[in-house]
Amino acid sequence: MRFPESIASVEQTGADTVDTIRQYTLIVWRNKWVIAGAIALSLMLAWGYLLIATKYYQAQALIVVEDRKGIDDVINRGENADEHFERRLFVIQKQIISYDFLDAIAKELSARSDGSDGQGVATSWDELASMTKVERAMIDPAGGKAPQNLVDGFVVSFLHQDPKTAMQITARIADKFIEENNREREKEVEGTGEFLDEELRLLKHELEKREESISQFKKSHLGDLPQQTDTNLRTLDRTEAEITTATESLQRHSDKLNALHQAVQLYRTSGQQSFGVGTTRSMDPDPLFRHLKELREKLVKLRAEFYDGYPEIIITKEEIRQTEEELTNLYGRDAIRPDKTPLDPYLQDLLKQQGEERTEIALLRQRLDQLRATRRDLEKRLDRSPSVEQELLVLERDYNNMKANYAMLLDKRLHTRVEQNIEKRQKGGKYRILDRAKLPQNPAIPNSIKVWVLGLLFGCVLGAGLSVVRERLTPQFRGPEDVELLLSGPRLLAAIPDFSLLWRTASDPGYFQSAALPRRSLGITMRSQSEAEPNKQSLAERPNSYEIDRRFVARMFPRSMAAEQYRVAAARLQLLNTTGAPRVVAVTSAIKGEGKTTTVINLGYTLSRDFGRRVLLLDCDFIYPELTAFLESPVRYGLIDCLRSDIPLQQAMSPFTDVPCWIMPAGESVADSNDLLRAGQLNRVLSQLRDEFDYILLNAPPILPVATMNVLESHSDLLLLVVRANLTSKQAVTQALGSLRADKPIHVVLNGVASNSLPSYMLDYAVSESRVAV
Repeated sequence: MRFPESIASVEQTGADTVDTIRQYTLIVWRNKWVIAGAIALSLMLAWGYLLIATKYYQAQALIVVEDRKGIDDVINRGENADEHFERRLFVIQKQIISYDFLDAIAKELSARSDGSDGQGVATSWDELASMTKVERAMIDPAGGKAPQNLVDGFVVSFLHQDPKTAMQITARIADKFIEENNREREKEVEGTGEFLDEELRLLKHELEKREESISQFKKSHLGDLPQQTDTNLRTLDRTEAEITTATESLQRHSDKLNALHQAVQLYRTSGQQSFGVGTTRSMDPDPLFRHLKELREKLVKLRAEFYDGYPEIIITKEEIRQTEEELTNLYGRDAIRPDKTPLDPYLQDLLKQQGEERTEIALLRQRLDQLRATRRDLEKRLDRSPSVEQELLVLERDYNNMKANYAMLLDKRLHTRVEQNIEKRQKGGKYRILDRAKLPQNPAIPNSIKVWVLGLLFGCVLGAGLSVVRERLTPQFRGPEDVELLLSGPRLLAAIPDFSLLWRTASDPGYFQSAALPRRSLGITMRSQSEAEPNKQSLAERPNSYEIDRRFVARMFPRSMAAEQYRVAAARLQLLNTTGAPRVVAVTSAIKGEGKTTTVINLGYTLSRDFGRRVLLLDCDFIYPELTAFLESPVRYGLIDCLRSDIPLQQAMSPFTDVPCWIMPAGESVADSNDLLRAGQLNRVLSQLRDEFDYILLNAPPILPVATMNVLESHSDLLLLVVRANLTSKQAVTQALGSLRADKPIHVVLNGVASNSLPSYMLDYAVSESRVAV
């Protein structure tokens, strides 16, 4: 899973940040007096500058814009107020510092100063201009030019050595600006009305001409206008449909006329009737002919018997007349002539239908010609429509722009008339002095607060620079590579990272890890003893009477990077022992506080736990004996007692309950403790201890403060020099190594290394260990 690895990476990043902060804190603490001296020097310089600097006083007057509509609002109608005022402020600045404006004030001041007490007053234009400033008014000067912090007004200020003169000149500048603004405003109001009237007259005349042009254009292109395009399209669709219908109808009538013509020819030549074509009537003669014949025969009989006024004769004649009229309507007048043989009804009907079809065809052809002409006209209109639309758009665009300009000018003219009435009834310009110039009490230059702040900042920067230079000139050991570069003789045994952030209170349940078992993969076994049987009880559950020292990282955090580096040191120490004989290792440092006691307890415990070696930790620092803090059980005697008398060595040792490791404390210090070491008693004690232990680690005192290390080095097989990273200087280490006379191998343990100074492979391993632990 990625989650534990991510947690470990975040924790490592946080540790790097804390280490960096701690390094800078240590640098500041080491150079605190340098930084304090630099700050004090800068503050003294600032104080001296405030004493000798020439003081200038600044008077200010606030001028605001009247909140009423005026000519500016009419002319700039619709424009952003802030943008307009910024441009107006630029003009005001140029107006106030102009030669004509300030020269008039300079002449007034010169005339006044002739009868005054003769104090120096700036009387030339360039002097007044250099001391005059015009700025945008703000609610809070420190708030910047945010829109909510700006005010529609400006501040006029003048700088001078005499506060009274500064106030007088500032007041005169504000008054003169208001006076000139009032005069200019009166002229502006009068000229604006005349200008707008002339513009309106010209624009109205041009607008009428454009209206006439548009009207003439629409009349000349009636039917081609853009708004008629949809109507023309719909009319064209209907015309196309009518043409199609008329064409189909013409085709049907033409086919029928041909069929009737064939039927007539067939009937006349052969007398055969065509039942499918020609007529829908019966094939028998029309009954009207027979009825007419019967009526005529009946009339002849009646005339033979009766006179012409006989009612039945009259009725018969009327019936004959009606029948003839009906036959005439159907077949023509020749069909009822008494001297002609009556037409064949079938043939008569075919001829009648032929005439009707010819008439219908002629009407349809005339209709088609009309529809085609209409279609051509509509297509021409549609073709001309885009060009007409473009021309009309140009005309209407110009007309609309001119109309909008006319409306705007008309609106401005109305506001101008209102403004003219206001100006006649009310004297006063657009600007008003809201806050007049007052006598300044404190100098504006130099600004004491700014000078003190700049002095403090300069002191901090100077102190930081001097600290960096001092750190560079006095090199210290910060990482493993510094040992190789700065020390040519000794070899680095291990680099122990700073583990101060690993500690948590022992009361946190489940935090401490169980003690790691010996690494059997190294091929080394423990020498078992009944008194060294490991205690399975966890550290957090042990009695309160035994408090574990925070420096005991190999026991408290066996999976930490620091504990792993102690294992590296122990492994390299074993590799140095090629013969396998018992070894006496003196662990010392150049000065006090470099972590030699921490190195002794963790290195000895690691040799016993992880490599199964019998180890004795012998405290030879009689001035600051610190191994006593790691005793699990108190002992009555110590090394000093063994040197002074023949006390059994076992009575001066305290074993660990979980590993074969013992501690022999220094014991109670006496006046001749160091003399006991020189008397040869230590050689006797070490000879006995060599038979019992594989490694004897001597917790020796620092080299430079005391001379005890010169005695102990002769009894040691190997020397371990503990160097504190970011603390011990190269000079101290070089001096300490130079004071040693014995030719013994010397190895360095670099202690308290920041994580960001360690190689990347060590950090990657630490992250992997954290992931496994999680």
